[in-house]
Parts: sequence; structure tokens; C-alpha cells
Amino acid sequence: EEVPGASIESVKMVPDIDEGVLRLTVTGRGTDGNDSIRATALDGGKEVGSAAGKIGQQIEIVIPDAKLWSPDSPHLYDLSVTLKSGDKVVDSVGSYFGMRKIALGKDEKGITRPMLNGKFVFQVGPLDQGFWPDGLYTPPTEAALVFDLEMTKKYGFNMIRKHVKVEPARWYYWCDKLGLLVWQ
Repeated sequence: EEVPGASIESVKMVPDIDEGVLRLTVTGRGTDGNDSIRATALDGGKEVGSAAGKIGQQIEIVIPDAKLWSPDSPHLYDLSVTLKSGDKVVDSVGSYFGMRKIALGKDEKGITRPMLNGKFVFQVGPLDQGFWPDGLYTPPTEAALVFDLEMTKKYGFNMIRKHVKVEPARWYYWCDKLGLLVWQ
């Protein structure tokens, strides 16, 4: 039974592969200090971790033996977040996340490089301005958007440099799902 009025406004997620946790903070609208959240991480529909806490406070979900996201293995976890007021469900949302870390670090020769999950990954990809012949800045269908990204992977690229344009959320989702890093 859902209670009208209160809702989840945002879910900020920060994966920490060094500690094997997903840190998240959920904010809401129309909520009070007594409202609670429960967040559950799933892998292939199976629960791998969960945590509960108060709205607006950071919680951590332990992800045991985390499968790290990379262009060669773009593993994504599902996330379910439920907001409760007392025993009543107020709102729930679903999302996804990848356990990955991007940072500058030194390679074996001491050269500073971009690192993915603590390792240097040679990144190669096209400059994508996001133009479409039949829609200028808008892909004609999601299938066309997916095909474009699948072909980018098929040509051997592991990243895309985005120029001028910010893409819709679905574009970034498919980059995550297919294993494409994005420079923007």
C-alpha cells in the first residue's frame, strides 16, 4: 500500500572497489526524519547485499566478491531502493550500477596514466558529435542508438569521446551495458 505525498527525489551512488561497497545517499520530497530507506543490490535477480538507513544519510551496501566493470567485462548490478514511512511503502525506484574506479595512477614505468580499477587500460575511440542523418541531434529510434554503439564496439573501440553534446540518459546506459568508456 503506497502513501501519497512523499517520494524519492534522487539516489547518489558511489562505488568503492577498494572496500567492496556501494555508498549511497537517498534524498526525498515530502519526507521527514522518521522515514527510512532500504537499498538492495542484485546480480542476475539474486540479492547480493542490502542496507537500511534514514533518508538523507549515507548507507553502505557490501558487495562481496564484486565483479568489476570494464570494457571487456561490462558487468552491471541492479539496485532497488524503497522508501518507507513507518511500515508503509511510500515510494520505490530501480536503477543499476557498475563496480568500477577511474583515477590517475602510475603505470609500471612510473608514468601517470588514467587507470580503470587500478590498471592501465589503453583507451581508443572515435570523436562522436552525436549527429544523425535523419534527425540531426536525435536518433530516429532506440534501436538505431544501440546499433551505433554496438558497431563502435565491433570496430574494436573501448571508449567514445563526446564532443559538444550531452546525450540522453539511455545513451549512457547503453555505453555502460556494452562496455564503452565515455570522455566528455
